[in-house]
Amino acid sequence: MGRWTAERLAAASGIAFAVVLLVASLLPGSPKKYNASAANIVSYLHDKHREILIGGVLSGIALVLFLWFVASFARTFRDAGQGRLATIVYGAGVATVAIAAISDGTMVALARLSYWVDPKTVQGLYGVDSFFYGRLFWTLTALGVATTLAVRRSRVLPEWYGWLSAAGSVVFVLGAVSEKTKGFFSPGGGMEFIAFLVFLAWVLISSVLLVQKLAAAPTSAPSTSPM
Repeated sequence: MGRWTAERLAAASGIAFAVVLLVASLLPGSPKKYNASAANIVSYLHDKHREILIGGVLSGIALVLFLWFVASFARTFRDAGQGRLATIVYGAGVATVAIAAISDGTMVALARLSYWVDPKTVQGLYGVDSFFYGRLFWTLTALGVATTLAVRRSRVLPEWYGWLSAAGSVVFVLGAVSEKTKGFFSPGGGMEFIAFLVFLAWVLISSVLLVQKLAAAPTSAPSTSPM
């Protein structure tokens, strides 16, 4: 195994991201549905107050790790001659981080404000946040599709990974269109949870492949200037 360079550490940040975000997501337990009663939502925010706050800190750390990973991931495709798709990959990653940061920040704020803000107001903001979170899966779709095309055109990563990214993109679309009033395809329902798990698994696999690719790449000797 090659030495751990700055590039390999940046590539490995995707692994750390997946682990940290999974822990952050599991801490508050199963959240209430977007259309739950005001009393149930406020009760959940009070009961899981500490867990939500800790989860918010961990989510913030995860977002930093994801940005580091996406920058390294996009550079791989840019170096392979896929400049436009690399820009889409990076842009979709940044957009995903922005949406996630706003959504997480709203939930942390509600956990604090729920002690003195009108329950109906808390209920409304909680519902808005649930729908806003679903926008993540559109930016992830852009990330997955751009990755699929970049892999197929550059062959910089295994062909099977390109097909895996295509399958993941389909799952992300299904998560994005989950806007039914109730059931599996509702905000916060089973489809969104599956799409979230697929996203974590996809980033984990992407990170491992990138680390392996950088480990196998020959290291260039330092250049010496003529005397």
